[in-house]
Amino acid sequence: SKNMSQIGSLKSYTNRTILIIFAILFGLISSRALVSIGTLLLAFNLIISSKEHKWQFVKIGNFGILSGTIFFLTSLTFVLFSPDISHAFKQVYYRLPWLIIPLSIAAISKPKTINLNLVLAFFVGIISVSGMVVLVNYFSNYEYYTAQIALAKNIPTPLNHIRYSLMVAFAGLTSIYFTVKDKLYIAPNDRIFMGVASFFLFVLIHVLSVRSGLISYYLGLIFLIVYFAFYFRKFWVVPLFGLAIIAMPFIAYQAFPSFQNKVAYMKYDVEQIKAGNIGHNSDGRRWRSLKMAKVLITKKPLMGYGCGQAETVSKKYYQENFPNVAEQNQKVPHNQFLFSAIEMGVFGALAVFLVFFSPLIQKGVLRNPLYITLWIIILSSTLVENTFESQIGMSFFLVMGSLLLKHRKDE
Repeated sequence: SKNMSQIGSLKSYTNRTILIIFAILFGLISSRALVSIGTLLLAFNLIISSKEHKWQFVKIGNFGILSGTIFFLTSLTFVLFSPDISHAFKQVYYRLPWLIIPLSIAAISKPKTINLNLVLAFFVGIISVSGMVVLVNYFSNYEYYTAQIALAKNIPTPLNHIRYSLMVAFAGLTSIYFTVKDKLYIAPNDRIFMGVASFFLFVLIHVLSVRSGLISYYLGLIFLIVYFAFYFRKFWVVPLFGLAIIAMPFIAYQAFPSFQNKVAYMKYDVEQIKAGNIGHNSDGRRWRSLKMAKVLITKKPLMGYGCGQAETVSKKYYQENFPNVAEQNQKVPHNQFLFSAIEMGVFGALAVFLVFFSPLIQKGVLRNPLYITLWIIILSSTLVENTFESQIGMSFFLVMGSLLLKHRKDE
């Protein structure tokens, strides 16, 4: 078992990095502190291993992975334009993963597919196990939580229900991919594991009924169906599965009361917005935050208000224009592009744009279906959330995105 001892040896930079990544992924569903410690360990590992990698990965050929560093460097530059320098530096400190995670993963020398598949299988596994805990808790207080959803509350999940639903979406689509593709090669029955996980995670995402997760799941599912139609040259599957995708939400609506209640609340919320009663409703608050972003950005379109200033200027805006809105309903803009534009002007929005679109022009990336799936999930989320301002959202995207970019082509 010489092969296994090589995989297990912590003498190599790659194996140490993969081990730390396992810890970070576990932290995404258990402990923010573990994610922070893991990220600092990656930085430490990168620095002490400089003899091994000699920083040779900092080259134009890796621009896809390293595009995340643009977001960090833009934030660092805009500390200079912030009226509160110490708060701005704190914000930059929170954004250190944008520098550390892409550099650490780019430094992996020869990425083994088995390593990537182990990471993906581990991720599907921990999301599935955590999902079982979530469902046991939900069904043991079934009436209570189902009623809570009708009041725009959510079923308790690890750490953050919106980011968690995005991870469930990605784990669910990854398991579908490996069930169809059968390219895991980790254990004898790994395809059965992926098949069972894909069904379980499909149920879980509908029970959770978090819209960001559901929308991103269905968008990713549509992409995977089209991808497999081309891959297997079976184009008849597109209309067939297209009809199935249209039917799925209707079936889910009948099957899951939590999903029914979410739909009912959304209808109510839209009616309230139309009537002008924005108040404390979920969509109303988002709508108001986007209108605020438009006003704020129009005033300082080029340089923004400075790194870390989004919350401060938002509060000031509410005090001046909506003094009656309770503090918990004063939301910062629920859109990553607009949020970054408030802080760093047109350069902030451009940095977010580059994070998403520069990897796509790199050779082989468009032939990597799991990266495109992740890309769809995170992009759709950033349009309705400031996904990168949360440690969980940022770390999940950076770890998975960088790893999948390291394996650019689909094997």
